[in-house]
Amino acid sequence: MEKIQKQILNIIQRNFPVEAAPYQIVAEQIGVTQEKIIANVIQLKQAGIIRRIGANFNPAALGYTSTLIGAKVPAEKVDDFVAAVNSLPGVSHNYGREHEFNIWFTLTMADEDSINQTIAQLKQDFNLTTIFSLPAKKLFKIRVDFDLDEDNGDASVKSNYPGQKQEQEQNQEQLNLSDKQIALVRQLQGDLPITAEPFELISNKIGIAQTEILQQIKQWKAAGVIRRFGAGIRHQLTGFSTNAMVVFSLPEERIDAAGKLLANYQQVSHCYQRPSAPGWPYNLFAMTHCRNPQQLQNLVQQMVRQIEPEQYDVLLSTTEYKKTNVKFFI
Repeated sequence: MEKIQKQILNIIQRNFPVEAAPYQIVAEQIGVTQEKIIANVIQLKQAGIIRRIGANFNPAALGYTSTLIGAKVPAEKVDDFVAAVNSLPGVSHNYGREHEFNIWFTLTMADEDSINQTIAQLKQDFNLTTIFSLPAKKLFKIRVDFDLDEDNGDASVKSNYPGQKQEQEQNQEQLNLSDKQIALVRQLQGDLPITAEPFELISNKIGIAQTEILQQIKQWKAAGVIRRFGAGIRHQLTGFSTNAMVVFSLPEERIDAAGKLLANYQQVSHCYQRPSAPGWPYNLFAMTHCRNPQQLQNLVQQMVRQIEPEQYDVLLSTTEYKKTNVKFFI
């Protein structure tokens, strides 16, 4: 990528301007024209580096229930199982991992009963011996910014423990949304048009004033209803070729301190406390993004020395079967 493209990505991932002319603001920060910014964003999108630009909502705030599901799927059934899982509208992430529990996906639905029914149906349809739901008990971190460091040509993930902000999101109550607000959610969960005034296009489409749209987005961001607003990128194309779900088993009384320590690692994008399950003793999860296997190995060793788990395991991501944002009110 060119230097300007790295600069653009650094800005629009974490500080996308929620203003009438967002790309003009980015242009002023970098010192080029708005037209040049838009042309490069379009190029990054066409190259597949930018997945989408828009809002990622907190499901609980919109009245939805979310969980992580792990399954032990025989090799001969993987393709059909993945196709069935990917067809579910509530599945946003689905990964193959190097482990006996080889398929992991997130599922967001209207309520816990719907999730349990879906799991039971998948277990029956594919005659699985083991598939379990691990809903989050505590959220320590859900934030990732892939930063391309022009000085050394290297890539890193920059984010420290978000503390109060993350706890605010964890405790977010369900909103009582108006029809107008639901219409706005439907637009923001899509892909923001790459044009000089993208929010004006949304305004014209749903009949809400642009100033009201901008104010609502800022309010939802501040309250934790919108987890992040900006560009989601395909990390494999920006230097992060080694990714893994690292899991730990700790006594209940040590999880809080350990979770906060893991959340401080810049390579950790997601960190949760989750319940254990039969055959699955792990209760602390950290999603890691590294440049190579050696960096991952060094990172895991450092984590283990710091939090001293009773057990741990590394589930290397092997295949990205699906990665998108959750669609609400469809």
